[in-house]
Amino acid sequence: MSSTRLAIYLLAPVLTVAFLVGSFSLGSAGLLPDPVAIHWGVSGQADQFLDLNSYLWLVTISFLSYLSGLVALEASGDTAKLLKPLMKSLLVGLFFFILVVVTTTTLLQAGLDTDESLFIGQWFLLVLIPVAIMVWLFSAKPSLRVRENLEISLRGLVLLTVPLSAIESVSRINVQARDYGGWGLRYSSNTLAFIPSSGAAVLIKLDWGEAIAVRMHSPEDFIASYQLETAG
Repeated sequence: MSSTRLAIYLLAPVLTVAFLVGSFSLGSAGLLPDPVAIHWGVSGQADQFLDLNSYLWLVTISFLSYLSGLVALEASGDTAKLLKPLMKSLLVGLFFFILVVVTTTTLLQAGLDTDESLFIGQWFLLVLIPVAIMVWLFSAKPSLRVRENLEISLRGLVLLTVPLSAIESVSRINVQARDYGGWGLRYSSNTLAFIPSSGAAVLIKLDWGEAIAVRMHSPEDFIASYQLETAG
């Protein structure tokens, strides 16, 4: 079983149920304030609230709906073989990020008589760390390596692996961010594009109808290396 499938079918449901059971137990025991803080301003001061019962049911419906979406994505067909694995990884990561944030902010309020004075200071800036990591990761030009498969990496992290037997052609192109809807990781016209900036890139066409566009410093060097590795 793959790591994302394990997360979707086992880890995410178990942690979600644990959070929901814990939250309802705290609420039933009178250990959560009513109303509950649901938003904090830049200063770290709580500024938006929701009554306890509505809060508990809102998080329950939200997490169960998100989990249902992940299961539906996992069970769907492989019409977009390139996009689906990346979507699953990103959405699973986002799910756990949201779960950690909601769990933390809920537990911070346990035992308080009222949440109107709840102040979390600059701790809320911690939620920006995953965002900063994603920006740092996808602002880099990818690297491509040909082994038994074609590996596409960002800052040393392998994001995508494609069988060499599935590659129909490799060519040099120029990519513009506007052609794919912007910079970063994009998917448009059956093409998965890694575009940290506009310029020279490699276009890899696959035998199932999709393609990969990778912005590179020197596409010609990669094409020559690919042809040498796959010759004969």
